[in-house]
Amino acid sequence: MCGIALIFHRSGAAPERQRIERMTRALNHRGPDAQAVVLRGEAALGHTRLSIVDVAGGAQPMVSADQRHAIVFNGEIYNYRELRRALEADGVQFAGVSDTEVILHLYRREGAACLQQLRGMFSFAIHDALDHTLFIARDRLGIKPLFYHWSGEQLVAASEIKALFASGLVEPRFNPAAIRSYFTYQFAISPHTPFDGVLELPPGCQIMAIPGQPPKVEQYWDLNFPREHEYESHDEQFWTREFRGALEDAAASHTIGEVPIGAYLSGGIDSSALTWLLGESYGKPVQTFSVHFANNALDESPIYRTIAQHLKVGYTEVTMDDNQAEGYVREMEAAVYHLEQPQRMALDVPYFLLSRLVRDNHYKVVYTGDGADEILGGYDCYRQDYMRLWGNDIRDPQLRELLYFTQYTQNFSEPFVQMLYAQHAPQHQQQVIDRYGCYPAWHDFWKITADQLPGLFNPDFEQAATSTDPMDELAAAMKPQVEGRHRVNQSLYIETKTRLPGWILWRSDRMSMAHGVEARVPFLDHPLVELTARIPPDLKLRGMDEKYLLKKVALPHLPAHPWQFKKKAFYTPIREWFFTPAQHALLEPYLSKPALRDAGVFDPEHVQILRTRIEQAQAPTDMNSYYALMKLEWIMMLVLTVQMLHSQYIAKRGACFDGV
Repeated sequence: MCGIALIFHRSGAAPERQRIERMTRALNHRGPDAQAVVLRGEAALGHTRLSIVDVAGGAQPMVSADQRHAIVFNGEIYNYRELRRALEADGVQFAGVSDTEVILHLYRREGAACLQQLRGMFSFAIHDALDHTLFIARDRLGIKPLFYHWSGEQLVAASEIKALFASGLVEPRFNPAAIRSYFTYQFAISPHTPFDGVLELPPGCQIMAIPGQPPKVEQYWDLNFPREHEYESHDEQFWTREFRGALEDAAASHTIGEVPIGAYLSGGIDSSALTWLLGESYGKPVQTFSVHFANNALDESPIYRTIAQHLKVGYTEVTMDDNQAEGYVREMEAAVYHLEQPQRMALDVPYFLLSRLVRDNHYKVVYTGDGADEILGGYDCYRQDYMRLWGNDIRDPQLRELLYFTQYTQNFSEPFVQMLYAQHAPQHQQQVIDRYGCYPAWHDFWKITADQLPGLFNPDFEQAATSTDPMDELAAAMKPQVEGRHRVNQSLYIETKTRLPGWILWRSDRMSMAHGVEARVPFLDHPLVELTARIPPDLKLRGMDEKYLLKKVALPHLPAHPWQFKKKAFYTPIREWFFTPAQHALLEPYLSKPALRDAGVFDPEHVQILRTRIEQAQAPTDMNSYYALMKLEWIMMLVLTVQMLHSQYIAKRGACFDGV
């Protein structure tokens, strides 16, 4: 796992060495073991290395023996040994034993078609000194990041946005529409990022840069779900065998490397299943890493300790204490610097500290359960969508209203049900379906904060942010892939284009790599993902029981569980960690009226009202007060992290600007 950086001039001009060196230094945390750059005519390539495969060799940038091709690569190719054997049988000679060299030779043989053979997580760039071209690619699901800026004359790209700014070639400015998207969706709409002129290469896409032409972005892979008549089988036993085989193969394939592999372990089925599978296939002692909350209402330590003991694996933990004197403001500052995006919740802090715990225990690689919910329908919104369908079956408006405000309010707050009732009005549902080609399961979740936004933003910023809606373009692009599919699969497809790469994997990569730790995600092994897409929806979500097949495969190997591995949201305190009187002074650099006016994003008076309200809020006593506080926490967390981003990047106080 590494960090990559590059500069490419379409005119043929040579990039300046100091710029690529600054970009590479800005990524040192991703690769603390080695850093290097090469200049090759119109291209400059930089690399920071976290040595995992071919530790003794495998240095990058790697140049072919004939000097024609050079590569910088971030990620892991899990089938590199098989690919190497095939290339050797075809007469290719290797200088080392790294997966990087396999990609290089495969590209030399097959060009862009090599991507179809790669199994893994990756972003890489290959420069051709003979044709003066640059080829860039990102893995199918977007596990590894790649950001770029095209000025019209030069292409600047890197694993993280901060490296673009460190080059001195990209001026940091907020993208108003993208910033506002976080207040609705929790992510920016791909390919946009929080910063103007900075784009992400979407998952499953490639770029070819040719002299004299603008870079061309093309999609090489997409996830396809069957239409209703296209399932190869509806037999549960058949799919149980297929799923188990693919899951075991994914877990085993991810054990490559020359360094110890650990696992994140919580009380959930995803991490527990992977810990079991790692123990089965690794052949070495397994160490797990967990988050222990001093707050008993959030703590899962009795469960994950029981699981660790049952599986005979070691465990170590980091403790999160709500009563920590200054909260977790400093940790959030560091997390935001690495994340390069606003955050609605405070989940990043425990992930940030957990990866530090992994590093401090001398591990470089961990398995994570990320992706299971996204491929198997594991979130509450999939079950809540049944509420919409049950309401649709009732034609009498009065009976429908009675259903919502008697039965549904037994499990949800009344304001939340009122929002659902309005969103589920027949005419509104049709508008959503017209836009997306379906009713996304996450759509209602996207509306939770809508009533908190009026008056929040600076009027000029609000006008700039709402002049266009980036979701319109993405929704139109997704429509052909969802039409004619089952409603669960429609939402799962949309999730692979939005929340999965834009929040789940973004956070997973940044919080692990902040401490030079490689997070591996076997649930997103693309053969497993493609297989799961073909599985009938009722074997993913069986009524209200999520991740049905995963539980069927894994539960026999796990201990008894207090709630039988029912999905439990991972939520962390916000008010207690950031918005008590004890933290007030710490937040002044971000939330004072002068700081808010300087950033120009929010209305300072409005934010002060919200800040006073959250600092004076009482502990919730029922579902209604909990829901009200949650919305206030989400909005204030977003405001705080936008302000942190402004300080670090727009005002250029971040470490990446040293020497620029």
